[in-house]
Amino acid sequence: MEENGRFKAAKARHPEHFKISEMVINQLVKWLHRKDIPMPQTALGIVKFASIVRAFNLYKSINILLENDHWEDAAVLSRSLFELLLNLEEVIRDKETAEEKAKKYFKFRLLQNYVQTINLEQYEIQTGRAPNEQALKLKEMENVARSVFAEFIRKDKKSEWERSWCGKSAYKLASDSTNRMRTSQYKLLYSMFSDISHSSPYSTQITMSLGFTPKETKMLMQGRENYEREHMTLVLSVSTTWLLEILSIAGSEIPLYDIKWNFEVLSKIFRIYGVEPPKLPDSL
Repeated sequence: MEENGRFKAAKARHPEHFKISEMVINQLVKWLHRKDIPMPQTALGIVKFASIVRAFNLYKSINILLENDHWEDAAVLSRSLFELLLNLEEVIRDKETAEEKAKKYFKFRLLQNYVQTINLEQYEIQTGRAPNEQALKLKEMENVARSVFAEFIRKDKKSEWERSWCGKSAYKLASDSTNRMRTSQYKLLYSMFSDISHSSPYSTQITMSLGFTPKETKMLMQGRENYEREHMTLVLSVSTTWLLEILSIAGSEIPLYDIKWNFEVLSKIFRIYGVEPPKLPDSL
């Protein structure tokens, strides 16, 4: 939607929504861009802090896209934010095993680095950019990797690596979550966002308002603004909520973080939708 055309950008059309995202971003900048934040001393602490940073970077990117009427692209990043939350919940689900799970999570990242390196080396051999002798070195690297990362070798296909650090799909993570809403969120939101991520027919049509006849096109254009607003607010509200949930899990790694702030943000979101905000628990 053009700034000088019939419509202004989403940020100008719906400032009440972006006041919330700006509030969130400004607060997290104050909390995270400090020189006195202590370095995590455990694998779990590292995973938590890294998750917060990743979530914040995703959220900032989502906000930029939404401000400029690219809700469908923002939904792709929101999907990543949801997966980040699911994985973090899996790490901390059992307090007794959380540190060991964090180490496994950390180790899987090393495996991913190895796979990326191998794929690049193989490509260079196939395209003649590297000597054929390099294939022998790759075989040696593979043997070492299969020993070091033995826990990530697929049981059903010994020639392949697991696709996730815990061997679970996004759906399995959602269904195993202690939050009963995760399965519904997966079915309602993750599936839709995945259709966009995978460039399905749905993703190529959602930004178009063209019908088979001029009359049909006119009718589609008339409902376009409401459609854009509904999906923009959906992506922004769920992204903000998932970010807050990640903070509630990992916020202990930020010295100045106060979970009461989550309720302040949620209250503003509820009021925009005309819903009474939840009351702050007495324990807080």
